[in-house]
Amino acid sequence: MSDDVSVIIEAVPRAGLSAEQLRQAVARHPGVLSALEVADPDRLTIGPAAALGHDPGENAPFRATVFDPAGNRAVELRGTLDRPERAEIRPSAHRPPPSHDELIEAAAILRADPHFPADGEAIVYRPMPPLADLENPDGTTVRRPTLGIYTPNEPTGVRHRIVAVDTAAGAVDWTPAGIDVRMHHDCEHTVPEGIDPLADRGGPDQVRVRVLSGATELWNLLVVRPRASAPQNPGVGSGVELREVRYRGRLVLRQAHVPILNVEYEQGTTFRDDASTETRFSAGGTDPVGWGWRLCDRPPRTILERPDSDSGGFQGVAFHHDGDELRIVSEIQAGWYRYASDWRLGDDGTIRPRFGFAATANPMTCMVHRHHAYWRFDFDIEGAANDVIEQIDQGPIVPDPVPIIRETTRRRAPGRYWQVRDKSSGRGFQIHPGPFDDTADAYGVSDLWFLRHHPAELEDGNPGPRDRAALGRFLNSESIDGANVVVWYAGHYYHDQAHPQPHQGELIGPELVPI
Repeated sequence: MSDDVSVIIEAVPRAGLSAEQLRQAVARHPGVLSALEVADPDRLTIGPAAALGHDPGENAPFRATVFDPAGNRAVELRGTLDRPERAEIRPSAHRPPPSHDELIEAAAILRADPHFPADGEAIVYRPMPPLADLENPDGTTVRRPTLGIYTPNEPTGVRHRIVAVDTAAGAVDWTPAGIDVRMHHDCEHTVPEGIDPLADRGGPDQVRVRVLSGATELWNLLVVRPRASAPQNPGVGSGVELREVRYRGRLVLRQAHVPILNVEYEQGTTFRDDASTETRFSAGGTDPVGWGWRLCDRPPRTILERPDSDSGGFQGVAFHHDGDELRIVSEIQAGWYRYASDWRLGDDGTIRPRFGFAATANPMTCMVHRHHAYWRFDFDIEGAANDVIEQIDQGPIVPDPVPIIRETTRRRAPGRYWQVRDKSSGRGFQIHPGPFDDTADAYGVSDLWFLRHHPAELEDGNPGPRDRAALGRFLNSESIDGANVVVWYAGHYYHDQAHPQPHQGELIGPELVPI
């Protein structure tokens, strides 16, 4: 870190309902328990409910999912923070990924099964998909977390097996239907650490970060760690989330995150990945606000910088200033996938969102596939209103920017970039595609969406088909000329392990350049 640059980190409480507050509201709600046919609210899975909106007050709206793992059913609550016991109840198809406690219970059942390998070298890990639920003849379903078994010295050559565990019945299904893997393959070479990340010892969900150059404040923002990132409950998080981002005292972004993270294999398998489960990486330094937040004295190293290791002594969000920019980074996991959620805030005001892709040993990623990461940028240049989005197509002569006045979607093209600016001051940011961001195929849908801001449009609800991003459901021709605007930006990463691309191993993401 440069001698004249300092990074200050302070814990800040989040607006919304805690999990315990929401549980108390559910116990008082006249309809939730009857809708789920549950008598005891303690058996329900209930997470915190974040407040929606730009400046949430005591009566701000919230959305939350209440899930019954025994009945494998959920309802969604839509209400206000001041009267959560009066929330509206709606049916919900959301099924949260298995919790740490669920996986520990499932692993104990698996290890006690007589078919579990007896050589003592088997590693139990989180596979994909995370669930293999079973439908009963009467239409009800049984929740069944999946577990992977890695046996590197298996004499038959079948190194990977994926099973489904019915924790209520204490039973293991060794051949669950719908699990599409080639178990004789052993893709990647990094041995997984198993189902246990480091024990979560608490720590704040979000912090305020300030970057000072001498007496001048360059950056002031809130950083939310992946485990608490929006959208959750419903939703599956969004990696490291930034909020209320100010550069030299001026508001530029109200919120920035990656709420949709998809992968598609050429043979047809698709996944919508969890972006909230933190996993370990290497980061040395001090913890100014407690567990899970580290100010580094040297660059942190995720699995991308340490491709032979799925270990490390840190889990959470790490910060490092290299003299020119602040790096904000975490490593997250979804099954065998490992992702680097990374932000670079330059002293000159440039913002470089980045996302990286890796995996531990598994039976699948050596098949050709594409990752699709969808950033959501809630631009608030000089405030929420009066912003405009413009397109520039460079050629021999750079034309005047063309305003985009209605909600729409766009593809990348050579020489094309966009800018979001305040119509009064002219200040804003150009959006330049990254060199490795590719262009959408049919599954990736598109490259950018330009939308009018609505508080509940934090993700697409994963309506399908095949987990495909459904951001088009938000396009309804609303005016975005002089409005509060949101830009979704998609990066598409092609992975062919047999024929590596020149960019393989690189981070993807755009460059946001201040005007």
